[in-house]
Amino acid sequence: MIETQGKRDSPRQTGAGSAAAAAASGSGSGSGSGSGSDDHDTAVSIPPVPRFNCRPFSRLISFPNNDILSDLTDDQLNALIFQYFQEKGFEHAAFNFGIEAEIEDIPIDRSIINKGALPSFVRKGFRYTQLKANVLASDVNSFVECCRLDPLDIITNNVDSLSKIIKDRKENAKKKDDDGGKDIYCGVSDQEKESEKQKLGKQKEHVQDMRTQQVSMHSEDQCKVDVHGGPPLIAHTPSLPSMTHQVSDSNVYVFEGHGLQVASCAWSPTDSLLAIGYFSSAARIWKISDDISSMHSSLLSVYVLNDYNAKTDGQNGSITNLAWNGEGELLATGSFEGQISIWSKNGELKKTLKHKDSIFFLEWNRKGDFLLAVSSDYKVIVWDTNKWESKQELAFNSEQLLGVAWRNDTSFALLSENQRIYVFNVGERLPIKTFFGHQKVIGGFKWDPTGTFLASYSIDGAIKIWTFNQRRSLHNLMHSPSVCSIKWSPTGPGTDNPDKQLLLASASTDGTVKIWDCNQWHILYTFDGHREPVTVIEFSPDGELMASGADDQTLFVWRVKNGTILRLCSCYESMVYIVSWNREGNKLAGVFENDTVCVIGLSLDDSSAH
Repeated sequence: MIETQGKRDSPRQTGAGSAAAAAASGSGSGSGSGSGSDDHDTAVSIPPVPRFNCRPFSRLISFPNNDILSDLTDDQLNALIFQYFQEKGFEHAAFNFGIEAEIEDIPIDRSIINKGALPSFVRKGFRYTQLKANVLASDVNSFVECCRLDPLDIITNNVDSLSKIIKDRKENAKKKDDDGGKDIYCGVSDQEKESEKQKLGKQKEHVQDMRTQQVSMHSEDQCKVDVHGGPPLIAHTPSLPSMTHQVSDSNVYVFEGHGLQVASCAWSPTDSLLAIGYFSSAARIWKISDDISSMHSSLLSVYVLNDYNAKTDGQNGSITNLAWNGEGELLATGSFEGQISIWSKNGELKKTLKHKDSIFFLEWNRKGDFLLAVSSDYKVIVWDTNKWESKQELAFNSEQLLGVAWRNDTSFALLSENQRIYVFNVGERLPIKTFFGHQKVIGGFKWDPTGTFLASYSIDGAIKIWTFNQRRSLHNLMHSPSVCSIKWSPTGPGTDNPDKQLLLASASTDGTVKIWDCNQWHILYTFDGHREPVTVIEFSPDGELMASGADDQTLFVWRVKNGTILRLCSCYESMVYIVSWNREGNKLAGVFENDTVCVIGLSLDDSSAH
């Protein structure tokens, strides 16, 4: 049900929408409604550790070899993770995770799972591991004296290593006691303090190492490409490079996040400016040199987008998303606090707009006179950017919106969680078209460059093509087992590349990217190079190249016409979740889950790819 302006809004639901890349990364840097730590289990306090000369009453408990009837299944763990995302307000992370984990097919009533179950079990698991390590560290017939362990030690060591740490601490404590020192208890000892100093030193070294850690570039590597209607072009699948080698390519520049999880990244459509927004910090606009190799030896120009009038005491922090207008003169940023800030390309704050809750989506129309914003309180506002006032407001009664897209300058589409896509004209109260028919949850949708075709995809691998002239989908394509992303090429009649054929690309959990012929609606090519689900794809501005990022920690740049791989970029233990081309198509920004953004320079000449 849709409620138009003038009626009561639906009850507010806290959430952090685009905090998906933040929850998926585990950075713990979420802000707004989803940032607080879970304290449901804090009532169980850790008792003081007894001194060596203290022998309180104890009793022996005989545990069976397996004290749980059976191991935790993947489905049960996924149900706990899904609930945790929802409780923290990470709505988009929950949605994406639910698709990949097929959460709707898990036979568990999630409504009866205790609130805060996952953090509670993790904390108890820490205590159990600590107890087990202490038991192993003690003599068989002795009283067990529990030394407290740092959570980082528990995460990074197995039980045997932990027991050795405990034995060493007790030995050191005993030596101090024998030397006439006071009674020592296994709390925070000098050894632990020294250990913490060493950890901090290692962390600093790791940050510096990450400045030089990057990628291996394979020039003109090919992998298997299936060509529809003819014999497949077979070449070798490139072996993935080592994940720990250092940068040797001067045409790659790496921005380190230093713990700041990237929420959004986008090139200006008119200038060599790269905007990066962070979930727990302000956005930045970087000026990228035409010669990337020169950036390694010079200071980069950067504008830090601070809003000193915001509620965040000096910073417009907690960025959820950002978007450039068509002329590249204005950048809009949305925040967890429900504020939209409008900046000049030189970092000057021009205007602030307010929503009641976190901003999920921001998108300008092509002309730039309207800015579409969706917030987590189920409200949609179309802002008139000439008058900077609300042109249209829609409220969805407890019906979460999962996507938005302009069809043209005066109409747009909204994807609802009830598997319906509504199309509205600006200023009109009711949708002019509703598309529905998917059997499973819709993952997303895209208009073609002219707004003629609408493609939507589902977790069951179905891709539907819709037009305004038909009630049912015009075509039903399949890319099994599950589609993660789709993109139209910027080609065909009515585009900047009118002489090139319109194509549709789809990425799947099977690690492949398929290119579809939009005349006959069949597969032209299958790019089979990734080893795990492909999370993101993007055509270059001329449609000649395609970038694809995957869970296998690789970013590929393909030549569309023959499946040649021009670039293979790999970042240590980190998936790719955002890719963005600059206007010329000779630079690509890739965002990795370890907070790294790399800018890759490309040559459009086959024979001189860097």
